Amino acid sequence: MKVRYSKDFPSSLRLSELPRPKWWGHWIRFFKSFEVLFFKILELLDLYRAQKSIIGIPTLATSNFTSLQAVVYNGTQEEVLGFKPRRLFHRILRGIPDLELFERVKFQVSFSENNLRTIEASSEVRGFIHLQMPWQLPENSPRVSWVRLSPMGVETAVGKVSLGDYELLSAPVFFLNDKIDSVIISDIDDTIKNSNVAKSTTLKSLVSGLFRGHYYEYEAIEGMAEFYQSLARKNSMIIYVTSTPYELAPFLLKFLKDRNFPEGPVFMRWLGYGRFGHKWRTINRVLSQVKQQKCLLIGDSGEQDLQIYRRICETASYGDKVKKILIRHIPGTPLQKPSHPRESFYTEISELKNQIETVLK
Repeated sequence: MKVRYSKDFPSSLRLSELPRPKWWGHWIRFFKSFEVLFFKILELLDLYRAQKSIIGIPTLATSNFTSLQAVVYNGTQEEVLGFKPRRLFHRILRGIPDLELFERVKFQVSFSENNLRTIEASSEVRGFIHLQMPWQLPENSPRVSWVRLSPMGVETAVGKVSLGDYELLSAPVFFLNDKIDSVIISDIDDTIKNSNVAKSTTLKSLVSGLFRGHYYEYEAIEGMAEFYQSLARKNSMIIYVTSTPYELAPFLLKFLKDRNFPEGPVFMRWLGYGRFGHKWRTINRVLSQVKQQKCLLIGDSGEQDLQIYRRICETASYGDKVKKILIRHIPGTPLQKPSHPRESFYTEISELKNQIETVLK
């Protein structure tokens, strides 16, 4: 079976929970049209050819929905990761990634040998795409498949215009099915990598990062990658939920790969949403699809992870699915006390291992 969706969606059909662009979105698209047409003329005259990158983000498919995510950048992947932007504005403000707006991307997902599903969507004014499709899993679905990405041109006031060359980085989609024994939802900042969020979000560090872009280099917490790999080998699905914005997707994905963390769905934050609301909304959506699997939530004391996890566990319909909440205590943050037997705090990775192994046994 091959399922296709029209590229022209009626206004009533929402593919994403993100708000639609307001009136300013139409003006941005209007001026974007002149930019695209100008560079199209240069391309036809063989004077300049645009280079772009479409980077897929690992995502999740459940019994009731499938997430699809991608970010579109100006420049090759090497230029993006090396932060060598082509526009003068982004060369000066190195902390602002050079996103491509109103790029249309086609997603193709194979759910089985004869079940290919296709959808198109635009990056709009955000530069990224995050879809929530009502695609249900077929019987005997695999544990993982791959999302095929294809550029479909730039949306302008005069229609779609094909412009430049693209580098494509595909991404896996992980299936939450009966083959999964446990679901481990993990924060990233100060949980598996040292970020010092409390210090790096001060006004001084933000202004410094805006011009230097120093926060694109990450340091892993020793031993966490090996431990997460051991959990993945025991039929556990690792789901990463982070407050890192979509704009920094290439740097975060490179960190997870280079430090040998197991692959799993990665849910990042749109800057239009607060950290609390983003994590709470994402974890609730995942837990609502969990059936017989054991669930564990791992975070740290640097932000509001414990408060978010507690709020989630108060949900009557699936709060009891969470067997353990594990919070890494970061030196310099206030000591917190557990309010329920499922809550535990740790400072060393050995403590985390003992707690998780006890639950999974």
